[in-house]
Amino acid sequence: MNIAIYNTNSRRAKTIGYWAAQEQYSMENLLIFVAEAERCGFNTTMTSDHFHPWWHVGGYGNFTWIWIAAAAERTKKMKFVTGVTAPVYRYHPAIIAQAFASLDVLYPGRIGLGLGTGEAMNELPLGYEWPKSSKVRLTKTTEAIQVIRKLWNEGMKGKQYGDCNDISSNNMKKDGFTDFNGQYFLIRQAKLYTPPTSLHIPIYLAAAGPQSAKAAGEFSDGMITFLKPDESSKVIDTFNDTAKKENKNLDFLEKIAEYKISFSEDYEKAFESAGFWRATLIKDVFGSIISDPRKLQEKANKEVSNEQLIESIQIVTSIEDSIKSIEEYFRVGYTAVYVHSTSPNEIKFVHEFSKKVLPYFNTKDF
Repeated sequence: MNIAIYNTNSRRAKTIGYWAAQEQYSMENLLIFVAEAERCGFNTTMTSDHFHPWWHVGGYGNFTWIWIAAAAERTKKMKFVTGVTAPVYRYHPAIIAQAFASLDVLYPGRIGLGLGTGEAMNELPLGYEWPKSSKVRLTKTTEAIQVIRKLWNEGMKGKQYGDCNDISSNNMKKDGFTDFNGQYFLIRQAKLYTPPTSLHIPIYLAAAGPQSAKAAGEFSDGMITFLKPDESSKVIDTFNDTAKKENKNLDFLEKIAEYKISFSEDYEKAFESAGFWRATLIKDVFGSIISDPRKLQEKANKEVSNEQLIESIQIVTSIEDSIKSIEEYFRVGYTAVYVHSTSPNEIKFVHEFSKKVLPYFNTKDF
């Protein structure tokens, strides 16, 4: 059996990853994009995990977990992490634990799990009530992390001790069955009969404010955020301070930024393509109870200005213009930047970025 070991003996290198947007592209095209990204030099991909897309026209609702398996099969060494999976309602944490343990068995050392508190648009269509309190959503998410870790860890112990024919009392105490009785989640004598292969699957937590950053520092292996560099100092400091209090080594924790860019030599085409993400800029959209992409699109067209869109997504006609922006993320303390392209020609973006930007950072020391 191949055992993939999570490396805790060396400082994390700075990483530039590729972002696969499940809401914007078909599953087939995303498979082409990620295979080409690997061929051109990317070695890690973050991919969104939604039920509904942010935009009605041209939107997709790909099931991310299935896509990861297909993408991992079509690539050689590419690593995959969700950005992000929400264990609030539609995904029970035990099912997440089962799914990602199975992915890790098939592709050991290549799977990571990004978690977050989610959005109403992914839960309300399935009949769930959306909690108004962000504290409730965050508590559910941190409980989910504990459930997932417990199932993974106990499952591996059970596999270590597990003689299926030995039901003696001593062996039964070590055979991987586990309980969890939290405020929101309950599992009773649950066991992963297919536990992970890797000794440690990294879990990252989405953070955009001090409370989520604190939770990320306490419960996870790193944080994921969409914040710009000049908005990030408080969140990064809170994450670092909390991790230190938990006696974690900051050298081995990730601070991950999503960086949005639209590239075309024709500025108008690049701008038009960026418009797909206009709804993400609606005021307080992540706490909104709007779940219909048609309504999100209508509201965004009325309320989000072109200036806001340009400020949120870097629109470039020369791919080298992204270098300075990415440098800023690293300078303020991020360890990884996932480049989320919404370019009109994604293959051309991959080729140009890999030819003119990746080599620059491969030789750069921050």
